[in-house]
Amino acid sequence: MKDQYPMLANSSKRVVARGGRSAGDKEASLQVMVPARIKREVSVRAAQEGTTQRTIILRALKAIGFVVNDDEMCDKRKVR
Repeated sequence: MKDQYPMLANSSKRVVARGGRSAGDKEASLQVMVPARIKREVSVRAAQEGTTQRTIILRALKAIGFVVNDDEMCDKRKVR
């Protein structure tokens, strides 16, 4: 994986070394282009699980080794 994604290897080491999320961490927008099929599948999965697309993506990132705390996967939408 290092050879295929050299930036991932460096950045994930930095995140792992830092550990958990500090109180000062802010939310940041991450926008990526994915095939329409993937977007639909993520939307459908989120609806089936009664969760958000954010949770689906963070769970996937955690599965490949990124440090993601459980409290970061909670629904950030405001209750109306």
